[in-house]
Amino acid sequence: MAASGWQARDVESERLWKMESVVDSEELVRKLCCGMGWSGDGTGLPNAPGSGANDNGLCWSAGDFGRYARCCFQGLRQLVKAPAPPWMRQEIRGDVDRGSGSVRRFRTEEMDAMEADWGHVFCRFRVRGGELVTCDTEKIPLLRSSGEPWGQYEALARAARLLLALDLLPAKDFFVSPNIFDQQQMPVPVLTKARVVFARNLLRVPSYELVGPLLDKIRTDLVAIPWAAKEPRLFWRGGMRSFNSCGCRSGAQHWPARWRSLNGSQLLARVPPGSCHDQPPELCSSSCGCTRHVTNRSSFRFSNRVRLCEISRQHPDLVDAKLAYIPDSYGELRPWASERRLVASYAQPAEQLSFKYLISTDGSTIDDTRIYWMLSSGSLVFKQITALLPYGIPGLEPWRHFVPVREDFGDLVEKIRWARRNDAECRAMASRAKDFARSFFTEEQILHYIFRVLEAYSELIES
Repeated sequence: MAASGWQARDVESERLWKMESVVDSEELVRKLCCGMGWSGDGTGLPNAPGSGANDNGLCWSAGDFGRYARCCFQGLRQLVKAPAPPWMRQEIRGDVDRGSGSVRRFRTEEMDAMEADWGHVFCRFRVRGGELVTCDTEKIPLLRSSGEPWGQYEALARAARLLLALDLLPAKDFFVSPNIFDQQQMPVPVLTKARVVFARNLLRVPSYELVGPLLDKIRTDLVAIPWAAKEPRLFWRGGMRSFNSCGCRSGAQHWPARWRSLNGSQLLARVPPGSCHDQPPELCSSSCGCTRHVTNRSSFRFSNRVRLCEISRQHPDLVDAKLAYIPDSYGELRPWASERRLVASYAQPAEQLSFKYLISTDGSTIDDTRIYWMLSSGSLVFKQITALLPYGIPGLEPWRHFVPVREDFGDLVEKIRWARRNDAECRAMASRAKDFARSFFTEEQILHYIFRVLEAYSELIES
């Protein structure tokens, strides 16, 4: 992309001044015109609320989405021409595998039946006349208001339209889930931000926050701190959320290939059906399924995040974990949390880098964003293993890129002490994780992953 090819969208003096100030630097022009991202679903409709480039009108107008895609993401063409990275192929293959190494193909009639039966839950995306056509969002209750479900729909619509503008959209008919995670095996495959470990026919894609320049921006703001200068304690700040209990016999769990040697089911808080480990009876189940629990006075002691803060209270020399946000819906717990000194101010990502160990925990769903920038931080990530599987993270290897931790944090203190005794090994783990994240958790590579998922999806549909 030649810098001289850029022109301001109008003749306003301020815009011209901005462009002239950077026109001799292609890197700065790209940062201004491509690095700010695009809001909305990519329809390019001028009257679409919240839709358009985030460049203050410097480079693009609302109808320029196709030009924006073709100019800013030419690198995708080279990525998709090359073989997919092994971890990426392995992850996606694991999602489409029915468990016996076989992959079933689906007919258009089955897609139609899926829409008839489940069109009120999942959104069907189709290409017609060279344009992406999505579902009537008014028919899906979760999409009638803003929030995570709408964000997921909007981000995947934008990604699909971007690939379509580049002539790189491999699947012309597919379903998208607006749910914060999915646990039910569907008649045909569905794209989801997270699947439960016992569910199949669900292809993971990045959470909506990641489909854009967010991680690239955060990474730019992270100031490298030498390993020796980092404090050897584990740090966490986050909000109080609801939590999930997901029970299932170990034989029905479908763990990612790189986590199978971990025997991941042993890290879950739940043990085989009929008994529970440190869980109230109402959270026990002999069938495969997840239940969402609101954190309140009767359940707070079973909340992952509250447990983490309690460990911090008991072991302040090892852990600094506090609640930085308690929503109004959990207001009754504020006095209790304050009395137990479980509350502290929010900490920006850059502030957290002064600690050697950072931890990723689930809340009401997966850790959507935090873990992806943590892996770029140069600190060692402790990853809570739960039944919810996100995009990308299972492509990393336990004990090579991160330290796996039990769902109930029962082994956390022991593993922090291990980390202190094995400082060189932990530094190497953090370095490998940083290299992986900087290579694959970028805006361009995230779109590349979505392409690979849709490529696999297209191979499942009979023409």
